[in-house]
Amino acid sequence: MIKIEYTHSTYNELFQTISKQLHLKVKDNVGVVPPSLGEGFIQLISLYNGLEIMIFDYLLNEDVLYYRKKSPRDIYIMRLDDTSDQQEEVKSALFFSHVSKELYYMTPANSRSKNIYLSFTKEWLFEFLVNEPQGELLFTNVLMKAPMYYYEIIDSEYRRLMQEIMQAKNDADLGKFKMYNRVMVVLERFFVRYYRKISETHRHFKISSDEMQRLKTVESEILKDFSYTPPNINQLSRMAAMSPSKLKLVFKEVFGMPVYQYYQKHRLQKGKAMLITRKYSIKQVAAELGYIHVKDFSRAFQKHFDQLPEEIIN
Repeated sequence: MIKIEYTHSTYNELFQTISKQLHLKVKDNVGVVPPSLGEGFIQLISLYNGLEIMIFDYLLNEDVLYYRKKSPRDIYIMRLDDTSDQQEEVKSALFFSHVSKELYYMTPANSRSKNIYLSFTKEWLFEFLVNEPQGELLFTNVLMKAPMYYYEIIDSEYRRLMQEIMQAKNDADLGKFKMYNRVMVVLERFFVRYYRKISETHRHFKISSDEMQRLKTVESEILKDFSYTPPNINQLSRMAAMSPSKLKLVFKEVFGMPVYQYYQKHRLQKGKAMLITRKYSIKQVAAELGYIHVKDFSRAFQKHFDQLPEEIIN
């Protein structure tokens, strides 16, 4: 397995890091995979208004594990994946996140991986949403969900846009303009669908921007260190300047689950991510997550993922 660790700053730096680790032959921001490792390429493209994208189209004979460390920068990442294995089973998804949370992502050996990475700042997003009538709801909700991962299954329309973006890179006739246009359509489609989802969720629920920011403080507190038991509801409610009952209500409304369940979900997700790297034993992961007994960790892990930690390692 090849492991690539990085802290997101710019796609130019990420492109250089990947090119070095995979020994790509680079020319004009295109890195070609050497025959000894597989086939395909990775390309870095700077579009207009500060947008950056990376295009991946390769098949490697080794597993590659990408590990993005936490970054303090206000940058959002969108990734469109279209991967097929040796049995021609296609797995496609759209992924949206913020660089403030660590991320593990693996491309399996002998699978054709086609990915488009988009990167934009909070300021860039704000510029487009500030004059929209419902921009505040959407922007505030995105800020609240920033530490989370958002997945959406790619449908035929997203797949068509992916294909046109990848084809436009070779188009000498305004190819970059076409690519920018299709990228903006992807972003428009994602945010319109995302807005519809959250507006339906919050139809009968009102929460101010200030309350949302206080909820974000609570969320950061419970997720900052899994080796310690998080504060109880009374302590968190004082932190949020809300009554315990209101905190429980608004937290579940915004994050979709009660406080402790949310904490436990992210706690176990981190455990799974650590196991995937195969750098830690089950005992080490359990201790990192604050479990005194390994059997308690294994039981919780199996209940959440329907598989034992040993199955992840093996």
